[in-house]
Amino acid sequence: MTLDLTNIIKELQQDKGISEDLIITTIETALTKAYEKYYGTIENLVIRKDDELILSIFSKKEVVDEVDDDLFEIDLKSAKVINNEAEIGDEMLVPCNPEEFGRIEIHSAKQIILQRLKEIKKDSIFSDYKAKEGELIIGYIQRIRGDIFYIDLGSYEGILPKKNIPPHEEYHQGDRIKSIIDEVKKTNKGNISVVLSRTSPNFVKKLFEIEIPEIYDKTVIIEKIVREPGYRTKIAVSTHKDEIDPVGSCVGQKGARINNIIKELEDEKIDVIKWTLEPRLMIANALIPAKVDNVIISDESKKKAIAIVDQSQLSYAIGKKGLNIKLANILSGWDIDVKTLAQAKELKLIPDHIQAAEQLFKEDIGKNEIDELELSDVIKEILKKNNINTIEQIVELNFEQIKLLTGMNEEHANELKSFIDENFEIVIEEDEAEATQTEVKPKEIEENKADNDENTVYYECPNCGAKITENETSCPSCGVEIAFEEDEGE
Repeated sequence: MTLDLTNIIKELQQDKGISEDLIITTIETALTKAYEKYYGTIENLVIRKDDELILSIFSKKEVVDEVDDDLFEIDLKSAKVINNEAEIGDEMLVPCNPEEFGRIEIHSAKQIILQRLKEIKKDSIFSDYKAKEGELIIGYIQRIRGDIFYIDLGSYEGILPKKNIPPHEEYHQGDRIKSIIDEVKKTNKGNISVVLSRTSPNFVKKLFEIEIPEIYDKTVIIEKIVREPGYRTKIAVSTHKDEIDPVGSCVGQKGARINNIIKELEDEKIDVIKWTLEPRLMIANALIPAKVDNVIISDESKKKAIAIVDQSQLSYAIGKKGLNIKLANILSGWDIDVKTLAQAKELKLIPDHIQAAEQLFKEDIGKNEIDELELSDVIKEILKKNNINTIEQIVELNFEQIKLLTGMNEEHANELKSFIDENFEIVIEEDEAEATQTEVKPKEIEENKADNDENTVYYECPNCGAKITENETSCPSCGVEIAFEEDEGE
């Protein structure tokens, strides 16, 4: 029996994509089972294939004078019909007559071949699409049944469950749709299920690989990507080349590169951040679009942190329904708690600089300049009782006023006056209007220029005894007015 498989193999190769060897093996297997079912053995079965893709089926038999078992023996006369040189004792291949298989066996062989070819086709499709898991694919919506969109992929029909479509996206029969091959599996009935998705984070990742050359050639690496479909995607990128800005490469000038991805996702927000191993910076980056003022690591072993933001940034940090902080937690790998500046100060997580300044100011106000002077405690107490707390108040006192202070005696008055004369000097300046202003300066800083003039004549103040010159109209020490009159006798 011979079978010409040339046309069958070409057809199956072109239409089904099944290899020649696999087709031949399948047919050989079916014929072997049919032979065994009819004859009860395959011990003497021989199947040969020539270069023209023709299968020939033989039974190996021994040439004998008298046949006892026609399955394994052939008489000499019949043998010579096949081969004129046949002799007793030879083994020869006797072509099988297809009719000898019987109709049932032939039909069974055909069924086996058809079934096996179907399985081969399924295996081929499964292997083909399994290798494409995670890849982008474009198809057309063939029909919609309940919550399932059936997508024509060309060589096969994929399914796109409604749950794998972002909630804000709408599609209709005949629409062209881009998706990712999310999963390829075999069902219990042996069928192949090619499940598609537009909600997977890998869908966004593949869009970036297509749109951003630096990601495609691995110059910029996507370290991690998290997504809440329809709301926001956060993607952390890095690079090994210092001269390249990984975030800028993804966004492009004025957002030119990322805009095509946002358009494909129907305006889903995308945050591209720079990947870093420094936890505080990574947490601050992950909370974008919120501006983070400070990050406090509250428990490093449990990876807990507190992000401190201004009140105006709180809603951005948390996001709609808490989704922004949820994505930031996953992206950074930290459990983040967000606090406002006011809350952080109240919990004493950070110092309150304003409160500290106010406290310091209060402390400064409470300080008494008198306490800093090298005066006896008795004199300090006398000054405080008379509500004199500053140096300026002290130096404005003349000797008579000092003696009139409550609790002051002659000894203490002289001590205070001497202290003032030794340490301070009063400079009186005339204002253009009429007021007189008093400026207090340490004596050791500014010396009286008149002291350096050897020709200057000095007089003694009748009130306090300080040195004065005839050009002065008042005592520079106590402020008493002075008038010089010539003696008529002289």
